[in-house]
Amino acid sequence: MRCKRDPCACPRWLQLLWLLLVLGWVGWLLKELRRLCRLAGREVPRPADGVVPPWAYRQPDPLIYSQQYLDAQGLAFTWDNPDIHVELASAPGTPVDAHALQPDTDHVVVARIWNGSTTGPAPGLPVRVSYLAFGVGTTRHDIGMTKVDLPVKAASGCPAFASVPWRTPAAAGHYCLQVELLWDDDAEPGNNLGQSNTDVKALNSPHAAFTFPLRNDRANRAVVTLTADGYAIPPVEPCGQDRSPLDRHRPERWPVPRGWQVAVEPSRTELAPGEETEVTVDVTAPDGFAGRQAINVRAGTDNGLLGGVTLYVDGTG
Repeated sequence: MRCKRDPCACPRWLQLLWLLLVLGWVGWLLKELRRLCRLAGREVPRPADGVVPPWAYRQPDPLIYSQQYLDAQGLAFTWDNPDIHVELASAPGTPVDAHALQPDTDHVVVARIWNGSTTGPAPGLPVRVSYLAFGVGTTRHDIGMTKVDLPVKAASGCPAFASVPWRTPAAAGHYCLQVELLWDDDAEPGNNLGQSNTDVKALNSPHAAFTFPLRNDRANRAVVTLTADGYAIPPVEPCGQDRSPLDRHRPERWPVPRGWQVAVEPSRTELAPGEETEVTVDVTAPDGFAGRQAINVRAGTDNGLLGGVTLYVDGTG
C-alpha cells in the first residue's frame, strides 16, 4: 500500500523497470515515426547524420535583368538595363547619365537584385561588377565586388541594392557595365548576369550613324548574325488582362517601327576566336520625327547570344 501512495518509495529495481519501459516506448515511437515518414516519401534523418533533409532545404534564386536569360526564353529585351545605374560618388542617390560619364572621376555602380524564391534567402550574396569598352564581345575589366543580404521574394529588403565604387577610365568614351551574381546553389543560374550597353546620338537630317567593335570572345570560330528591333520595356499594364503578360514581350511584336530604316553593315560575318571587326549602324528616321527611339542590335551565333547594344536616336522634329 505504501508503494501505491508514494511511488518514490518503491524499491529501486521497480523504479529502474519503469524507466526502461518508458525509454523502450520512446524508442519504439521514434522508430514508427521514421517508418511512417519513409512510407510517405519523407526521410527523417537522425540528428547525428548532420544532413539537412530535402523537405527542409530552401533554395534561393538571386536574379537581375538578364539579356542572356530573356533571349533563351524567346523574349525581346533591351541593353538599357533597368536594374543597373551609375551615381556620382559626390552625389549619392542621384543617377547620372550613363552615356556621358565624366572620365577619371569617382562614381558608384548600383545594381538592383531580386530573388525569385519565396522560401530561400541568399545571405552574403557576392556581387561582381565589371566594365567593357562599348561594343560586342569586348574585353572585361573588373571594377570590384561586394556582398548583400538578399531576403526572399516579397519580403522587406527585397530587392536588395549592391553598390560598388568605380573610378572611370581616364579616356572618355562609352562603357558597358556588367553585374554578375555569384551563388553556387542557385535555383536558376541563367539569370545571374546583367549588362547595360547603350549609346545616344541626335539625328542629323534625318540620319544617325553609330559604329562599335564586334569581337568573337568564344573559343571557336563563329558566324555572327546582326539583327535590329525596336523593343523598349513597356509600361506596366493593369491587372486582369486576358492575354498572357509575356505576349507583349515577344520579339515579333517589336519590329523596327514603320517608316524607319536601319542598315547594319555587316549584317553577317565570320570571326575567328579573338578576331574583331567594326560594325556600322545607319538609322534613318521618318521626316519630322521628334522624341527618342530605341534601336536594339542583337549579335547572335549558332550557340546563342554573343551580345548586343541599344542605340537611342534623338529627334527634335
